[in-house]
Amino acid sequence: MPPGFRRVADRLTDAAPGWLVETVRPAPAALRWGPMLRMAVVVTAPLLMGLAAGRISLGILPAMGAMATSMADQGGSYRARIIMMSAAGLAGALGYAVGALARGHGWWTVLVVVAVSVVSALISAAGAAGSAAGLQLLVMIILGTGIPLPGPPAMNALSFLLGTLLALVLALARWPLHPREAEEAAVIAVYRLLGLLFTERDRETVAAFDGALRNGYATVLGARSAAMGKDAARTRLVALLNQASLIRNALLSLCQEGRDPPRDLRFTVDEIVDSLAGGREPSVPERECDSPALCALHYAVRGAAELASGGDVAGEQLPYEPVGRRQRLRSIWEKVWYGHLARVYVIRLALCMGVASAVSLAGWFERSYWVMLTVALILKPDFGSVFARAVQRALGTFVGILIGTVVLLVVPYGPALLIPLAAFAALLPYGLQRNWGLMSTFQAPLVLLLVDLLTQGGPKLAEVRLVDTVAGCVIVLLLGYLPWPTSWEAPVGPRFADAVSAAADYLRHAFDLRYGQRALLRRKAYDALADMRTVFQRAVTEPPAISRRVTTWLPAMTALEQVADATATTVARTEHGASPPSEEGVRALVTALEDIAADVRGGHSPAEPELTDEESLEQVNSAVRGLRDTVSDERTDTGGRAETP
Repeated sequence: MPPGFRRVADRLTDAAPGWLVETVRPAPAALRWGPMLRMAVVVTAPLLMGLAAGRISLGILPAMGAMATSMADQGGSYRARIIMMSAAGLAGALGYAVGALARGHGWWTVLVVVAVSVVSALISAAGAAGSAAGLQLLVMIILGTGIPLPGPPAMNALSFLLGTLLALVLALARWPLHPREAEEAAVIAVYRLLGLLFTERDRETVAAFDGALRNGYATVLGARSAAMGKDAARTRLVALLNQASLIRNALLSLCQEGRDPPRDLRFTVDEIVDSLAGGREPSVPERECDSPALCALHYAVRGAAELASGGDVAGEQLPYEPVGRRQRLRSIWEKVWYGHLARVYVIRLALCMGVASAVSLAGWFERSYWVMLTVALILKPDFGSVFARAVQRALGTFVGILIGTVVLLVVPYGPALLIPLAAFAALLPYGLQRNWGLMSTFQAPLVLLLVDLLTQGGPKLAEVRLVDTVAGCVIVLLLGYLPWPTSWEAPVGPRFADAVSAAADYLRHAFDLRYGQRALLRRKAYDALADMRTVFQRAVTEPPAISRRVTTWLPAMTALEQVADATATTVARTEHGASPPSEEGVRALVTALEDIAADVRGGHSPAEPELTDEESLEQVNSAVRGLRDTVSDERTDTGGRAETP
């Protein structure tokens, strides 16, 4: 991405209100040229082949399949990427085949679209792969019912799958030579940020490290097969992540003592990064430890250095739960059928898609499938605020249509259109990682040029696309947003209560050295905090009437993070010489946290906690009291209202 272009985008993002720049993905990674070039290749290569065969329309469906599959590539391990991309491609091919068979049957077509909308919504609740599959299933049934293409539906679906195969081949080309590239890169990124923690331990830096650590766990564990624990190399990577977490806690503990970490240990962490990247083995200097926090830091760094040098992985607590296939299927089933938000989403999507399909049947719009596409993309459940997406979609499409119109006026119909088409395809990954509006800005002219290659509609297509997009946004806002009170309430409160409960579970066993799942509970607690922050970030993109009320949770969220950090740092000191707390003191803290979680769920103001006066628990006691005070203030500010989960 050219630096000037990136600077302009950053300034526009910083200057715009939150609801206008809500990101498509909560934590965009640094963008490299690779994904941009790959997207340009997978979209234009099928069109070039169709052009060489004398019928450019032959390349349209493979190009769509390649684009849909590439957009589902969210990074991570090769195994996770294969699952995500394959699910999107297979669902897209199935959706197109069903849509092509249902095309032209009047109200029966409407019923088929509504039925597939319900299926799409249900499988979207099953997880990331289900979400990608649900989106492409719905998008391609719309295109199948709206765009007539020559040839039988089955053959056209196979053409779509050819594009999927092309995208998979290019995305996984490095797999044979570098099978663990993504996992190793994720672990290296964790240790790079860990080195920064030695000098900067402010909340932003700690949050950045926690995000990288969570991504590292997700990437490494996502690469493991169903037979957990049999891959020695990946087990070592998990152990390195565990050590990074221990180093982080020891650094915060040393900070609480008012001391700076030794510089030579920082150099050792830098050597660990070099070693993981293929450099020389790290060395750990011998030193005397004059405090529990310093001992915790020294031993944690030594453990990481030994792992990086090829030492044995012994006694490591691996932070995952071995679950069988039946248990995973049961969990997916519960998400699909018993989630309140999932049921509401199914009804909203089916209603809006039914109305959009009826509008299409009425013939009010020239290319009314764009109305249905707009509804499907805006109501995608895991992309955040419906209101923000509707506004961004309309504005981004407007800008993109202007750009596309200029291209259609300047560039003559034919092979020359492939040049701007490749440019917009290359920019699409950047838009995907920035925000919904920027993604729409690049997607609108890309789709416009694809349709023009098929229909030779010319600049008039731009006007048609803009009108249809606005109509879709209006349907979503009037039928999928305003009538649903749950659309106006951001579930920060329930997620906050879940995070408090997770912190209580971690604290219950944090000081029990015989308990074998402490690493798992610690990871669950910090994952719950990350989920809470994600929900909060999405909530502040709602209209000001909602976002202003949500921001009152920010002090309580910060206080809860301090509880988790105080627990982790106290554990670090206890494991290296500090006096252990009593069972009564820990039990009182756990009870206080459970009471706070219950009061938040019930919309009540928490009572003053009854805690023991122990020096070993001073930091945790102070953090829990601070949490109770901030939650009480938040309940007072909102009049004791409980948010809708």
